[in-house]
Amino acid sequence: MKEEKDTTIFNCHAHIFTIDHVPNEFGRTFVPRFLSKILTIKLVKWYYNNFTSRGNYKYKKFRHSLKKIKYGILQFCKWTFILYWLILGVSFILKWVFKIITSFLKVDYFFSKELRDITKRFLTLGRYSLNYKSQARIYDLLEKTYERNTKIVVLSMDMDYMEAGKPEIKYLDQLEELKIVKKNNIDLLPFIFLDPRRVKETKSLEGKKNYATFLKSELQKGNFNGIKLYPALGYYPFDKELVNSYLFAQENNIPIMTHCIEGTVFYRGKKKPEWNYHPILTYNKKGTDNPEPIPLPQSGNYQWTTNFTHPMNYHCLLDKELLSNYLGYECDLSKLKICLAHFGGSKEWKKYETDGWNNYNKNISHASEVDYLKIKNTLNHKSKRTIWWNASWLSIIYDLMIKYENVYADVSFILFNEKLFPMLKFILNDPKVSDKILYGTDYYVVTQKKTEKSLHQNLRSYIGEELFFKIANKNPKQFLTTNFKDY
Repeated sequence: MKEEKDTTIFNCHAHIFTIDHVPNEFGRTFVPRFLSKILTIKLVKWYYNNFTSRGNYKYKKFRHSLKKIKYGILQFCKWTFILYWLILGVSFILKWVFKIITSFLKVDYFFSKELRDITKRFLTLGRYSLNYKSQARIYDLLEKTYERNTKIVVLSMDMDYMEAGKPEIKYLDQLEELKIVKKNNIDLLPFIFLDPRRVKETKSLEGKKNYATFLKSELQKGNFNGIKLYPALGYYPFDKELVNSYLFAQENNIPIMTHCIEGTVFYRGKKKPEWNYHPILTYNKKGTDNPEPIPLPQSGNYQWTTNFTHPMNYHCLLDKELLSNYLGYECDLSKLKICLAHFGGSKEWKKYETDGWNNYNKNISHASEVDYLKIKNTLNHKSKRTIWWNASWLSIIYDLMIKYENVYADVSFILFNEKLFPMLKFILNDPKVSDKILYGTDYYVVTQKKTEKSLHQNLRSYIGEELFFKIANKNPKQFLTTNFKDY
């Protein structure tokens, strides 16, 4: 009897947290400090609940009444032919003049890209979180986008330490709600968040009040299926407080999903003096043989928090010699199973495709692994400072997947940019890394760009069923399998 093919789809990257899980001053650093106290999450909720048709039925009726009055006036004016066309003509001219003025002034230039991005993020949060109000309802909406039996990795978010105020609902309460949603939905695979500051803050406490102990217990019980990292919130992935949890994850083959793209969710506090230099990576200053830490002089949170996100940090984490020198004792985490989410981001893909000058940005090829390792690449390049500042993150992640047995990448969020599909298909046909790429969308964050169904269907139709099921079935099962659960 012919064995039935497993057609289960795995979306390895999604979110269902609500606006109540986001710190109140999420807009801090994008606007002047006094405005960040005004333009808050509470204001977004108030505006959405009172002045949008989706948030307030009475407002919807009010807008409908205004439209009735408008069309009633126009209908009445039809009896006086001249007045009717005069009103339409004045309306057209006013709209036309407004468009000319805004185009001439280039209104977008008055607002930074980061501010425009965070405004879209606010609107997305409002639309999903306030319409559906709970993680369960947001998950229900996502689940209906796919065929039955689709498994979805849901990533919790701990934003308590990002220096943007406190969320209305605490992180630990978010987890408890997520556990209830999981009990009612067998296809939901939640990941528990890991932040070194929460670990450090609770390390002297006993039992489950100790967060590192709590995390291990929750993973062993099967309440959570993996670990979520988000270094942009203010820490390096090789933080010493994380090592104990990493050792547990490595020993039990637990998957880790980590953020690896520029974005609007990052640390909002002041830059500390020690963050002006890299803690591990060094370079030799011209004319000297003495290694010095790579300088990281950026100012502005959006710029310097990318130092936490940079993929070279995972070389520092996974390379035994680099990590051991940093910790002051021998430690090998080279087998840690970790996915670098978003594959570096579409900006870094574009950087790779347009850079024709640097050898380390010409490294993606279908050459055999033996032949590939003979050439210079981002990880064996002599000058780490050059790689840090100039190499595309796509190149670095590609090399990490080749060098380390359990490094993966997912295609979440970048899927909105269909110009990347040819390069993605080329990479998916590369036997060196094709088993390490995962399907994920970054729902509902990515819906500011495209709908979930269009992301799924457009990718699937472009790369074909064989490659799609490789990244949405075979590879995810390999990534998600632990000592506690087999897929």
